[in-house]
Amino acid sequence: MYPAERKALHAEQQFYLALREHVERLVRRYCRSHEDDIADLTQECLLRVYMNLDTLREVECLDPWLRVVVRNAVYTWYRERKREQEVLSLGLEAEDNTDAHPFSEEEMLLSFVVQEAMQTLSECERQMFELRYGVGLSYREIAQRMGIHEEAVRKRITRALSRLKAHPLIQSILTDGGQR
Repeated sequence: MYPAERKALHAEQQFYLALREHVERLVRRYCRSHEDDIADLTQECLLRVYMNLDTLREVECLDPWLRVVVRNAVYTWYRERKREQEVLSLGLEAEDNTDAHPFSEEEMLLSFVVQEAMQTLSECERQMFELRYGVGLSYREIAQRMGIHEEAVRKRITRALSRLKAHPLIQSILTDGGQR
C-alpha cells in the first residue's frame, strides 16, 4: 500500500470513529436504556446515515441532519418496542425478559420536543437545568457546584425557562393544548 493510500485510509478511519462517537452521544441524549440498546441504536443510526448520505445537501448541515436521523431512529425504536410489549402483554408470544418501557408514545414525543428545544440553550444553561430539574438540586447547591452566585443561577434558569416556553415547538403544544 502506498503512503498516500495509507494516509487516506487512516483519515477515513478517524472520520468514522469521530462520527460514531458523535452519533452515540446523540443516541444517549435521546435514549436512556441499556448499553446493548445504545450500541444497537448507534449501529442502526450509522447504517441510516450511510444509506441516506446522498440526501445531505451541504456539509455544514451535517450536525442538524444527524440529529434528525438519530431522533427518528430512536423514536421508531421506541414505537417498535411498545408494539412488542403489547404483543407480549396479550400472551401471543413466549415469555421474554424484555422490560416494559414505562413511557407512552405521547410522553416520548414530548421528550423529543423538549430535547430539541433544549438544544437552543447554552451548555451552561443545559447543565443548570439538569442539576435543577433532573438531579433536584437547589439554587444554592447549583451555585456552589458551578462557582457562581445563587442569584445568578436563579436568573439564568428563569431566563432559559422563558426562552424554552417561547420555542416554536413548545408554543405549539401550549397553544394547542396537546391536541393534534
